[in-house]
Amino acid sequence: MKNKSIIFIIFLVLIVGFATTRCKRKERKPNIILFFSDDAGYADFGFQGNSKYKTPNLDKLAAEGVKFTDGYVTASVCSPSRAGLMTGRYPQRFGHYTNLPGRPDPNVPDSVRGLPLSETTIADLMKQNGYTTGIIGKWHLGTQQHFLPYNRGFDEFFGIPGGGSQYFYPKSLKYLACNYKDITEDTLPYLTDAFGNEAVDFIERHKDEPFFLYLSFNAPHTPLQAPDSLIRLFDAGFRTGVRKKNAAMTTSLDRNIGKVLNKLDELGLTKNTLIVFTNDNGGAMPYNASLNDPLRGTKGTFLEGGIRVPFLMKWPDHIKPGMLYNYPVSTLDLLPTFVAAAGGKLPDDRFYPGVDLIKYLSGEIAGSPHETLFWENVYDKAVRKNNWKLVITPYGKRMLFDLSNDIGETTDLFQLRPDVAADLLSELGKWESKNVDPIWVVDTIWRKHSDRRYNQSIVNGFKRD
Repeated sequence: MKNKSIIFIIFLVLIVGFATTRCKRKERKPNIILFFSDDAGYADFGFQGNSKYKTPNLDKLAAEGVKFTDGYVTASVCSPSRAGLMTGRYPQRFGHYTNLPGRPDPNVPDSVRGLPLSETTIADLMKQNGYTTGIIGKWHLGTQQHFLPYNRGFDEFFGIPGGGSQYFYPKSLKYLACNYKDITEDTLPYLTDAFGNEAVDFIERHKDEPFFLYLSFNAPHTPLQAPDSLIRLFDAGFRTGVRKKNAAMTTSLDRNIGKVLNKLDELGLTKNTLIVFTNDNGGAMPYNASLNDPLRGTKGTFLEGGIRVPFLMKWPDHIKPGMLYNYPVSTLDLLPTFVAAAGGKLPDDRFYPGVDLIKYLSGEIAGSPHETLFWENVYDKAVRKNNWKLVITPYGKRMLFDLSNDIGETTDLFQLRPDVAADLLSELGKWESKNVDPIWVVDTIWRKHSDRRYNQSIVNGFKRD
């Protein structure tokens, strides 16, 4: 009888322990992974309809989650786009209009050339909600010590403080920084592979706790460099060497995203991980041989080819597989989406224009997440309101497009619809009135450079096949 009692007690302990473990697992906050590519073309992925590019892992991600047809970034160049992403706020609200480092100016020291310290980052908020935070890859929000990721909410940083890097060792080494281990030749294969390997290592080390990982690839940003074995995959697909290299760099990007997805599967973490893939701005034609079809414009413009980007999201049991979402969304929405998924709340000391996208994807909230979206560089600006879009070029030309039937922005309706143009100009003026002056500006040569890219006949001459 005594033995039976002992066995029964052991049985109860095991049952309670099993139930407690299951409860803890169920209550664990979701992991969050943000994949970010750099200067990729809108047309340069399989899930975007490109049959020549090899992106099976991202294609699978698109099939298993939602593809946003009208996904936008907050700027048409790298640094302010990342500033908007990291803060969930329009970068013009805190003076971060253009790329770093900007024009030399004795009144703007290096100590202020970066994401202002007054801003709260996604990483800050995720840490407050119990997450381990890591960034692997490109930062481009200030190279001074106080601007670096490990002083902006990230527990770990392995990557590029500035805007770019060579891809092969030893030249890539001089661009890299790391706050948790030494960087040696052994850790530096082809740079995109190095970032993928580091991401897998990060996940392995933090698999037992909720983590936020920002995997910010610099591919396919220039310089165009890829392993010969990958370039040879495209010998029969493209006539120009630069286009082959772009395709090879994108394949490497996709394969390293695949490494991360496979690691999640291996560790049983996939179901409890929210994943996003997007790009920092439009394709940098002609420099990296990208392609933005069917969109007009390139990186550096506020035409669709400069700010509309590939945009995917997956979260099993929260997002239906194979969704196609046709309302405008923005990288402004990622911070509030991530904080809500973590069970947190946004700070109430500043305004966040973004929304929790999960509520819209689930149908909890109907309609469009945004009636209006805005963009401004030092010289050009734009506003989208519903399906109407107003663009003001660097030298003041005003154009109006109806995106409901003209995403290629082929027909300027500014003269034909003065009522719509006046309304959008009013909206833009009200938004601008709340912005602050730029902390730094770019050289005036950039003004001419950007203005040329508003001329689609010039852009068409950049295309490579």
